[in-house]
Amino acid sequence: MENPRILVPTDLSDLSLIAFESANYLADVLDGTILPLHVYQPEKESGSFPVTPKSTRQISELEKELESKVLEYADEDNVEPVVVRKGKPWKIIVEESEDADLVVMTSHGRSGFSRLFLGSVTERVVRFSKAPVLLLEKDSKIKPLSDILLTTDFSDNSLEAFDYARAIVKKTYAQIHLVHLVNLSQFDKVSAFDDQIAAKQERLDAWVQEHLEDIRDKVTAEALPVKSSIHEAIVHLTSQKKYSLVVMSTLGHSGLKYLRLGSTAANVLRLVKTAVLSINPKMDDPIGKEHDVL
Repeated sequence: MENPRILVPTDLSDLSLIAFESANYLADVLDGTILPLHVYQPEKESGSFPVTPKSTRQISELEKELESKVLEYADEDNVEPVVVRKGKPWKIIVEESEDADLVVMTSHGRSGFSRLFLGSVTERVVRFSKAPVLLLEKDSKIKPLSDILLTTDFSDNSLEAFDYARAIVKKTYAQIHLVHLVNLSQFDKVSAFDDQIAAKQERLDAWVQEHLEDIRDKVTAEALPVKSSIHEAIVHLTSQKKYSLVVMSTLGHSGLKYLRLGSTAANVLRLVKTAVLSINPKMDDPIGKEHDVL
């Protein structure tokens, strides 16, 4: 992820605008640029959104307002010309993501809902974006990047997240905590569980050697026992240690159709307070008619 083009959608609310601060940091670190995007809906669909522009002049004024607000959070040298488009926000964002390397956005905007209730726009962008999505909350701080939680279930899908974590680590002083979580409930005997943990740890160490060898000195790998569900364990880890970022694939072994986020990924996105970089292994797939019913 060198010289990334970072797409930042905003509805011009204070909550959505904070994404530009993190995007600016990543643009500095990764030698990237920021593409600000505002999507306005047709008047009959706009609801609580700002007044729908009705003329070229009004659109020009909206572009100037967007540029002014963006430059309160980002350096001018990092920012590309702003884009204002009309349509369904999630569809336009997904379209624009085709020419982006990363999408940075907050989990909610004017609606004010917490991440626990992911907005329809946010959830659809995470599902269908053609680029990885960095999801932020009001108090998410990725600057400076220090500790990154990277998760794997040993699936090819989960491996998709490794390259992005590596790219960030190579450009920063961040360290990776790579974890594989093993649920205790699947074992009847303690001895069987101990053997399984040892085997998983050996496999995890082999994965580090195979897939993260070039940054091995910056990786700590652990196979950890958990009594709760996997997503609850990840939430617990992020509450115990102040990670700058969680990096994970939205799909794992289950291979659930990406119209539905894998249950672990969906719950992590809703429940953790930390910034989450989600990578959809199916992001190169075309958006077909079945998506239009959403």
